[in-house]
Amino acid sequence: MTDAFSVAQLQDIQGFGIAGFKKDHQQLMFFRFGDPASGRRFLGWLEAQTASAWEVGSFNQLFSEIKARTDGEEPICATWIGVLISAMGYQALGVGTTSLPAGEGTNAFTAGMANRSQQTGDTGPLDVPSGWLPPFRPGTGVHLCIAIAADRQDDLDEATAKVGDQAAACGCDLVLQELGETLPQPLTGHEHFGFKDGMSQPAVDGYDDPPQPNEPPAVAPGEFVLGYPCASGNPVAQAGSLWFNGSFAVFRRLNQDVAAFRAQSNAGVPASNPNLSPDQTAAIMMGRWPSGAPLELNPTSDPGTPGDTPNAFQYQAAPFSDNDGHTCPHFAHIRKANPRDETTPNPATDSPLLHRMIRRGIPFGPRLPPSALDDGQQRGLHFLSIVSDLDRQFEFVQRQWINDPNFPGGQPNPNPGPYGPPQTGTPDGPDPIAAEADTGTECTLIQPAGPHQFPVAKQLVKVTAGEYFFVPAISALAAIANGAAG
Repeated sequence: MTDAFSVAQLQDIQGFGIAGFKKDHQQLMFFRFGDPASGRRFLGWLEAQTASAWEVGSFNQLFSEIKARTDGEEPICATWIGVLISAMGYQALGVGTTSLPAGEGTNAFTAGMANRSQQTGDTGPLDVPSGWLPPFRPGTGVHLCIAIAADRQDDLDEATAKVGDQAAACGCDLVLQELGETLPQPLTGHEHFGFKDGMSQPAVDGYDDPPQPNEPPAVAPGEFVLGYPCASGNPVAQAGSLWFNGSFAVFRRLNQDVAAFRAQSNAGVPASNPNLSPDQTAAIMMGRWPSGAPLELNPTSDPGTPGDTPNAFQYQAAPFSDNDGHTCPHFAHIRKANPRDETTPNPATDSPLLHRMIRRGIPFGPRLPPSALDDGQQRGLHFLSIVSDLDRQFEFVQRQWINDPNFPGGQPNPNPGPYGPPQTGTPDGPDPIAAEADTGTECTLIQPAGPHQFPVAKQLVKVTAGEYFFVPAISALAAIANGAAG
């Protein structure tokens, strides 16, 4: 038993969220229900196939122990299934959402991602939802996402065929299917730009191991699972029985322009002093070196391995004291997406802990060889994250941190949003990796010799599909299959 969750609760919570599938192969299958009866039949079958947090967490721990004892061998394997339902899916099932906790996060869920483009920044020519893959465009929509993950490709293929056959038998239509896979060596565990991924996952208080010194503090379990204490300290929000032990999930299909990233890195920063190599330029955009080692601990070169504590650093606290961004630029992706002890828009009432997300993404598409030019193939990341409030967590981070050129320090923002007053100081520029910014956007690199403008020639990541889902408890899947209507 953990401090935050009992065994019975972990056996009810899906393993896709706080435990994490952590497999090399993952298939995403998106469906539409033929009618409420077909959807309920399908969920009734899926309920028995869905992996719990208890079994996934237990397996992950055992897997790690055996792998360490056998010097890297992987003697056990498993296949997991996760079930995610959109607001449109709940509506198609005849299930109401009125017993969800009231607030802007629930409003985001019921509206759907395509209708929240003003809140997320999906308004530019590269990201506007009308140009997304057809099932995700406004006026269409998907009802259900099934995530199937396996250690072995053969097992994944077998499970995928089984799910597809059952969906067809129940009268549900498959509208999109796409494979995600860990990249081959030497990029195993990395994303397509070549950087180690998943280095700063939040520790769930009472579930994960306690953070080490200088790591971000553990985050309250209610930030990721409905019905538990949250980081704000406010009373636990009440949720109906179909929502308790569940989580919201963000899905975004992100195309990565690897050729443009390499060109941007090779171009360097004009007039920088000292001059930056392509590897250093790539590192300042990301905030880490390809190995995962953070700039904040390794300012001049990549040590080659991230070390035992790649996440044990801050930006403001001594001995780091990097307020000016001399070591890790303010615009660096990891500093924008997770500012740690950085000043937030209103430090008196806000905290970075209120905006953390558990990420469950995986790359898709073939690797672009190091010396190759753009081959025209799509590659990128199936971005998946787990939260309890879509607006306060995902949308806030995208809008107030990643897209905002004035965070963490910058000129007054004319549209500061509901979270506090604008910042003042030198504009930093948006996140050059993940921001949805106009072509030609400039960032500011601050060096001891002075500031230098860093023009970002091209948007490097393009959103091509997205939706908000809910990851219901396994008991809730059974209840819906048996006719529960909310």
